[in-house]
Amino acid sequence: MNLDKLRRKIDAFDSKIIELFNERANVVKEIGAIKNRKNAQIYAADREKQVFEKVSAKNKGPLSDKCLFAIYRELMAGSIMLERPVKVSYLGPEGTFSYFAAKEKFGSSIEYIPLNGIDSVFKEVESEQADYGIVPVENSTEGGIRETLNMFIECDVKICAEINMPVHHNLMAKCKKSEIKKIYSKPQALSQCKLWLTNNFKKVDLLDIGSTAEAARIASKEKYSAAIAHSEVARIYGLKIIKRNIEDYAKNITRFFVLSREYSPRTGNDKTAIMCHTKNEAGALLKILEPFKKHKINLADIEPLPTKKKAWDYCFFIDFAGHADDDKVKLALKEVGKKCIDMKIMGSFPVDSVKR
Repeated sequence: MNLDKLRRKIDAFDSKIIELFNERANVVKEIGAIKNRKNAQIYAADREKQVFEKVSAKNKGPLSDKCLFAIYRELMAGSIMLERPVKVSYLGPEGTFSYFAAKEKFGSSIEYIPLNGIDSVFKEVESEQADYGIVPVENSTEGGIRETLNMFIECDVKICAEINMPVHHNLMAKCKKSEIKKIYSKPQALSQCKLWLTNNFKKVDLLDIGSTAEAARIASKEKYSAAIAHSEVARIYGLKIIKRNIEDYAKNITRFFVLSREYSPRTGNDKTAIMCHTKNEAGALLKILEPFKKHKINLADIEPLPTKKKAWDYCFFIDFAGHADDDKVKLALKEVGKKCIDMKIMGSFPVDSVKR
């Protein structure tokens, strides 16, 4: 078969695909009408997980799962907007790692709201100015992000999904490497590249800035300045990448939470996050951990946080396997609730198993 015939064959497939996509979209509109009547959450993390799992199970190649996931992510983003216009807030400006995490989760069709602080993302969701929010919560090399965790004490929002994003840092500038006198980035990025920077720059000023995207914007304006940021940011600000992947640990991953006003239904492979305010007494933490051991629930993370109500008064962020509606989790949380001053379920959400 010659090239023209093969291309006509592809054109015929494309026509069928477009027709099927639009038939699918008409069904989505019917679903949206039902959700709107019930005032139900438009984004369904549990349903998204099911779709990705079915795509992976049915995929026989030669296209990779990653390729098909990207197609379906955009398809589902367009479908969400057919059900109802959705706004997603994130720590801006455009080009931050939070921005790329948001695009990874919600695709390109959603309306995005860049904000100046993590606290603003929480408040935008709590006040219903945004439907969802994206915030970083934990880094595999730096640990928990306290600014995010502290906001769960102050704001009444839920976690409905998580995103595990590989984080690669890139040095970018308009000048040559030998001409660089200042390097801008956010403190976490500078810390995650500390060894590389020490080995490559002896007399360069390392300057903290609010976001990696803002660092790139400054580097694009200032002579002999560079930034550490996501590779795509170089294109946005007209910078050239001098060195890629300068992070000290290759498997550097940041976990993001999707904030909502509801948590997600059970999928069978879930996590739950809670906040426990304990008494200031010996063995207080041990008492709230014992029910998890008793019911054989695996803990993923524990972070102590000051309540800010009085000195040495603490609460604990606890992240564990299971859903708040699972029988054994219900039993454990009932016991935990009796052993602390206050307990808040921050959310239950599907485990993010998408390979990126």
